[in-house]
Amino acid sequence: MSLVIALAASREAVIGADRRAIAFLGSCPKLEEELYSGLIKNDQQLLDRASEIGVVLQITNSKEKVWKRGDLLVGEVTEISLELCRRRRIYLAPGSSLQVDITNDEARIRAWNGVGCTVFGNRFTQKLAYDEVSRAGGRVNEALIKSILAKAGNSSASVSRECTVLHSEIKQSDPKAALLKALEEDCKESGWRLCAPQ
Repeated sequence: MSLVIALAASREAVIGADRRAIAFLGSCPKLEEELYSGLIKNDQQLLDRASEIGVVLQITNSKEKVWKRGDLLVGEVTEISLELCRRRRIYLAPGSSLQVDITNDEARIRAWNGVGCTVFGNRFTQKLAYDEVSRAGGRVNEALIKSILAKAGNSSASVSRECTVLHSEIKQSDPKAALLKALEEDCKESGWRLCAPQ
């Protein structure tokens, strides 16, 4: 899990994410805890610490965590192991957002939101993002999202320095229905069962 920042403003939607994916080959809760709490600041520290405790990692900086689905924006963070596949996803349009938790093949709506900013990430990156939003007086825009992603990339090895930021100004006549339809289509395409849609 790294960092996705989503903004549903009244006239636009903006979403940004880093592009890092880290695969831990084997169980290594100690290294994961150090990484996701912000103790490991850069790639060299991560590689050195992994070598020190005998953990094998695969690191890539090419994973797209945000994309467009028609006129809507979508973002996702994932946690995948041999026993579990867990995703947290957000669907976004100007004025509205839908958060979904997907575990293995089951999707559950977590929250419906109107105008506002949502951050997915580990403890360290979430705190960093919310601190920056607070410093900006809650005035979130595309430039602030890019700035937060850059700062996170320079502060934690869990986040890449590369990022993707997308925006849309296309308003939906019924945003909630459009977001729910996108989720239902994704469930059908991916074989997920949507539990108790709201």
